[in-house]
This record gives sequence, structure tokens and C-alpha cells, in this order.
Amino acid sequence: MEMKQQPTQHVKAPLGVWGIGFETYLNKRYRMNTIRGIIGETENFIKWCEEENIQSEKTTYSELLSFIAYCTTKGNVKRTINQKISALKHYYNYLIGIQQREENPAAELRIRNQMHKVPFDVINYEELETLYKTYPAKGITGKRNKAVLGLMIYQGVGTAELQAMELKDLKLEEGKIYIPQVSRSNSRLLKLEAHQIVQLQNYVLQVRPVIMAMYELNTDKLFFSTGSSRQIGNTFTKMMRIIKTILPEVKDQRQIRASIIAHWYKTHNTRQVQYMTGHRYVSSTERYRVDKLETLQEQLEKMHPIQ
Repeated sequence: MEMKQQPTQHVKAPLGVWGIGFETYLNKRYRMNTIRGIIGETENFIKWCEEENIQSEKTTYSELLSFIAYCTTKGNVKRTINQKISALKHYYNYLIGIQQREENPAAELRIRNQMHKVPFDVINYEELETLYKTYPAKGITGKRNKAVLGLMIYQGVGTAELQAMELKDLKLEEGKIYIPQVSRSNSRLLKLEAHQIVQLQNYVLQVRPVIMAMYELNTDKLFFSTGSSRQIGNTFTKMMRIIKTILPEVKDQRQIRASIIAHWYKTHNTRQVQYMTGHRYVSSTERYRVDKLETLQEQLEKMHPIQ
């Protein structure tokens, strides 16, 4: 007697219009037990989103932190939370694949053994302005460094962007500066402060030509070092020594940039801040939203470190 072939067993699809496609997406990559776990965790997350009146397919980074904080109140251990995060990474990668999202808000989330705080210790903006005003503009390097510091504080420019800038990027007649695209950020056109225009004009017309003549340079770069290497990045160590004598709580350039981003959030929405920072993904920008993240960080520190 001929035996009937057993039908292929499929995993129960999660709820929602995306369910069947998500199951198919997972079936191409994982075994049955793994798929069951991913779908189960995703279903639980979607139910939580519904209770919180959140659209799961549009979840933000800060909302994911809220979900993790919720999991800690339920007594979930580190390993369990990492499993939930892993499932959500698959969920958002699937949504990216079907063009329902542009980025994965869970990409940078993971519970670790050591504490990693929200990615910055905010320095008060007024203190940074005082730092800029107090920084000594002595000699040609001092004048150059103060121009660099102004772009760091008022436009949040990073070291890689400063190194990439060319003379043509400075648009003094428009009162703006073009920040070129680098490996980790998009290009953007930002407004200069009035006092910066005067300072940068002085740098371009008087300081920069003197440096080029002294060191026999021929370059289109806006800023360059006077040391053995012409990369402006080599000047930051010396700059930081002076900066720390004026404002000791400054750790590095990244902290200054992070503090500026947090300050921008006080008067601009997330999309505006994303453009101003050059972040490619809005989830990267949301990490700097102080009003939501400080409270969540306090909750998470009680039980689980997070990065």
C-alpha cells in the first residue's frame, strides 16, 4: 500500500499583513525551531506596541528602549532580552527588504556585561559658547584652531568632515558652509553665525595664505596641519590640551558634537536634526534625544547594561 507523503510543516505566521512574507523570509534562512522563536518574540512585541498605541513597523530607537525597559520590569534576564532584540533585528531587516523602512532601529541595540551609558555626557551649550569665546587665538595656529573650534561648536562638524572640507565649501557671501559627505555621514549646507563669518573671512584672506607660504603648500583643503603630516586631525591633540584647561569636563571632540546635537533637539524636530548632523539613519539621531533617553537610561541601569 502506497504511503501518503506528509505535507511540509510550516510555522504559524504572526498576525498582520506582513505575516506570510515574514515567515517566507525566515524559512529561507533558519530552521523550524529558530523561526518559531523569532516569530513568537515578534508577535509579543507587536502586541506590546498595540497596547502602547505604537505602530510596530514605524518604531523609533527610543520606543525600542521603552520596550526593553518594560521587559526589565517583567524580570527578563539579559539573555532573554538579547533574544528579543535579535528577533526584532530580523523583523526590521524584513521590513527594509520590502521597502517599508529605510533603517533598522534595533541595529545598535545589545545588552552587554559592562555598563555603556547613553552615548554622551552632555555639556551645557552656554559653557561651550564660553569655551569658544575664551579659546586663545594667538598666532597663526591659534587663529586657525579657533576657526575649527567654531565649526565644531556651532555646526557640530566632525573630525573626518573637517579634514574633507575644501576652500570652495566655505560660502561666505551666503553666510553658509557646505559640509561634504564622508564615510559615515551625509553632506549638508548649514548657516554660519555672524561672528564666524568675520573669523573665517580673516582666516581665508590672512591666516591660511601665510601658513601655505611658510610651509610651501599647494592645497585646496580648507584646513591643514602645520606639522609633518598635513592632516588636520593631527592638531586635535594639541587643541584638546588647551580646551581642557578652559573647560576640564570636555573629554574629546565627539562629546562636543554630541552635546551640540542634544542642544539642537531643544528647538528642532528629529528630521531637522538628522539633516544638520548628517546622520544617514534617523535612529542614529534619536540616540541623542535627552528628554526621553535620560529617564530610560536610569531605568535600565538598575538591572541591565545596554549599548
